[in-house]
Amino acid sequence: MAEIIRERSLEEREYVVELRRYLHKHPELSENEYNTSKRIQEELKKIGIEYVVYKDTNAVVGLIKGEKDGKTVALRADMDALPINEENDVPYKSENEGIMHACGHDGHTAILLGAAKVLYSIRDKLHGNVKLLFQPAEETIGGAEAMIAKGCMENPKVDYVFGLHMDPDIECGTIRSRVGALNANGDEIEITIKGKKSHGATPELGIDAIYVASNIVVSLQSLISRRISPFDNAVMTIGKIQGGTASNVVADKVTMYMMLRTTDFTVRDNLKEWIEKNVRLTAEANEAECDVKFIPSYIAAINDKECIELAEKVSNEFLGDNSYYNVEHPFLGLEDFSYFLTKAKGAFYQLGCGNKKRGITSSTHTSTFDMDEDSLVNGMMMQAGIVYKLIGEK
Repeated sequence: MAEIIRERSLEEREYVVELRRYLHKHPELSENEYNTSKRIQEELKKIGIEYVVYKDTNAVVGLIKGEKDGKTVALRADMDALPINEENDVPYKSENEGIMHACGHDGHTAILLGAAKVLYSIRDKLHGNVKLLFQPAEETIGGAEAMIAKGCMENPKVDYVFGLHMDPDIECGTIRSRVGALNANGDEIEITIKGKKSHGATPELGIDAIYVASNIVVSLQSLISRRISPFDNAVMTIGKIQGGTASNVVADKVTMYMMLRTTDFTVRDNLKEWIEKNVRLTAEANEAECDVKFIPSYIAAINDKECIELAEKVSNEFLGDNSYYNVEHPFLGLEDFSYFLTKAKGAFYQLGCGNKKRGITSSTHTSTFDMDEDSLVNGMMMQAGIVYKLIGEK
């Protein structure tokens, strides 16, 4: 069956390349993936796969029923683009000014539709079901949670869930991932310091919010270096500070905007507690008031050991020996596939799409990102191969 999956994936190369290029030329931002969703529905209908579209979203969920009953495996593809103006000079360059598929979601969508064609063609060999999760709004509000709330992991209940992400930092023909945390928890933090305004010539009559904020900036850095083990993953960045009105006026208000990334949930909880305490005590010591708001973003993606071992086995079988690379440390970027992993065992892995010889090396979220389109076939083989290993006839 491995050879059949390989042959049928190769047969669909032209299909997935054409589809990926169409999607790349017509990118749509989060929550506006109307044309993308429509095209997905058209393709599923052509294949013969039943699907549902969730009300008030652009999410599409397809279902391939195997010949016999069994477990259900879900495959996910996100489909939104980014507010980036493309600089690539290619025939499939974005036609939507200021919008670009700079994160490879066009490839993710094309791969899943291609894998759907392959899996549908061997459905008589499957003992179970395959759910196709086409997800909107990964880049902004976290479309995964909304899909879960609408029941995408139920009826039939999903037992395993897998996702992939284009990775130009590794060569086409390879994948990489790790057991446990692959991505980070994300929190945005807004800190407001309230002091008392006075003339700059009489600072003793005021409470300098800028001075207090400066002390907080320095003090917070010690939390990572002195409260967190060097073996844990955490990064804290104060990226924006606003305050003051004039050079000769003691500022009465400063607002700071901060990013916190962690991979361990206990470390995350501890840091949030310590940050709030640190800010409060520093403000009190200077007779200022403070307000700390935590705005949670995505949670860490935690890969299951069994599922990562399966992905490695499929990679070595379809992409070649030693095509799988283990990631030593988690990435501190965010990925809302993590929410699917709270509902079923699964794994998320990076699919190599770089090609140094051809100059395809630009990182995701840049105006020159592109992919070696052979990676589309590799993605199809990975997805179809994983499904077959789990629910294919023995």
